[in-house]
Amino acid sequence: MATRITGGALRGHVLRSPSVSGLRPTAERVRAAVFSIIGPNAVEGRRVADLYAGSGAFGLDALSRGAEHVDFVEKNARLCSAIRAHLKRWSLDTRATALRGKVLNRIESLQGRYDLVFADPPYGGSEIERLVARLQSPRLVGPGGIVVLEHGSDDTQDYAVGRFSLQTTRKYGDTAITVLAAG
Repeated sequence: MATRITGGALRGHVLRSPSVSGLRPTAERVRAAVFSIIGPNAVEGRRVADLYAGSGAFGLDALSRGAEHVDFVEKNARLCSAIRAHLKRWSLDTRATALRGKVLNRIESLQGRYDLVFADPPYGGSEIERLVARLQSPRLVGPGGIVVLEHGSDDTQDYAVGRFSLQTTRKYGDTAITVLAAG
């Protein structure tokens, strides 16, 4: 499975991931749209988390666009190894950490105080609600931080709860992106 980095110093570099059941990398046009929506000030020099990282495309794109540091969390060992290989190949391994494990089990051990969080949990079910509840902690998402949630376009749940306010929701086929700002 292959996709490309959509912007920054590594724009156009091919990102290859092993074929894994259930992997659905975010389409290049959707990633490019997300970075356009949040703007360069949300990424450059910022601490970022790529949760449910899969191929790592969001986090790698953020590093390409100047993120200070990215923490990747992915439960699949093969995908986590592929992320680490890309980091090493592109000399980004000093600015990132790829952790293997389930996000809800790993989240409390993350360094935290992220300025930007990408999260693409499995569609359907209650995992996304549990994640949003955990991200309420100012230790994990700093004031003014941005949370980008990817979910099914048929999901009409309101994720602007607690300290999060809704910035926008956009639909791209069967995928929706919800952008939240932390107060």
